[in-house]
Amino acid sequence: MGLYSLLIKPIVRRMDIETASKIALRYFEIVEKIPGGRLISRWIHNNRPVGLQREAFGLNFYNPVGLGAGLDIHGELYNDLNGLGFSFVEIGPMGADGIRRALRRVQADPQNDITAVCINSDYATAFTLGYDFFDFFVIDITQNPDNFDIFDPMLDIRTAEEEYKPIIIKLPKVISATEIEEILDFSQLNGIDGIEARSIEQVRQIASYTSGRLPIIANTHIENPAQAGEVLDAGAILIEVRNGLVREGPNFVSDILKYLLSRQKNERTRPKPGRSTAEK
Repeated sequence: MGLYSLLIKPIVRRMDIETASKIALRYFEIVEKIPGGRLISRWIHNNRPVGLQREAFGLNFYNPVGLGAGLDIHGELYNDLNGLGFSFVEIGPMGADGIRRALRRVQADPQNDITAVCINSDYATAFTLGYDFFDFFVIDITQNPDNFDIFDPMLDIRTAEEEYKPIIIKLPKVISATEIEEILDFSQLNGIDGIEARSIEQVRQIASYTSGRLPIIANTHIENPAQAGEVLDAGAILIEVRNGLVREGPNFVSDILKYLLSRQKNERTRPKPGRSTAEK
C-alpha cells in the first residue's frame, strides 16, 4: 500500500472533487520533488504498453488514457502528472491570462509528451498565445453552446500557421440532443477535429450521428477500469480521467491500462462464432 492510499485517499474520498483535486495536486508536487522522482514515476507507471496505441486527429498516442482538465489548472505539473501513465495531459481550463502564466513554465520545462490546453474564455487571444506550445486545443463552449462565431478567428489563425494544430470542441455537461447535432454539423463542415463528450450518452450519440467520422474524447467521470472500457466500446477513441485518479491514487491509470490489455488479450483468444473447439 502506497503513501497516497495511507495518507491522502481516506481524506479526499470525503471531499468534493474540486477540494480533493487541490490536495491531490499538492501531493503529486511534493512526491515529484524527490530527486529522480519524475524518472522513477515514469518507469513505474509505463505509459507505452504495447498494443494500446491510438491515432487521433493526426497525433499518435501511446495509449488511450489522458488526464482531463481541472486538476492541473494552471499548468504546473503536466510533465509530472504525465509520468503517472497518461499518454496526454490537458491543462486548464484557462483564458489568455492563464495561458501567459502557463507559458512561462512550459518554456522552462518543455513537455515530455502530448499536452493539450482547455480554453474557456478569451478564445482567439488564448489560442494565438498558445499555438506554438501545445499539441492540441480543447475549446470549452459551456458558456457559448450556440455561438459558433467564436471559432472563426481560431480557424483563420490556424490557416495562417505553417503547422496544423487540432481543435476539439468540449461539450457542456447539460445539452440537448438537437444542440449536439447542430455542433456536430458545424464541426464536420468547418474543420473541427474532434469532440470531447461529457457522458456516455453523448459519446453514443456522436458516434452514431457522425458514423465515427469525428474522433471522440470521453470525459465522463470515469471511476474504475470497467467504465473506461465501456466508453471506448461506445465509440470513444480516447478517454480522460480526473476523479478516479484523485479518489484512487497514482496507480489508477496503470489499473486501467492493465484492464484494457487483459480485455484485448481475451478478445484475441476468444473462439470465433460458429467454430467449435475441435475446429480451432
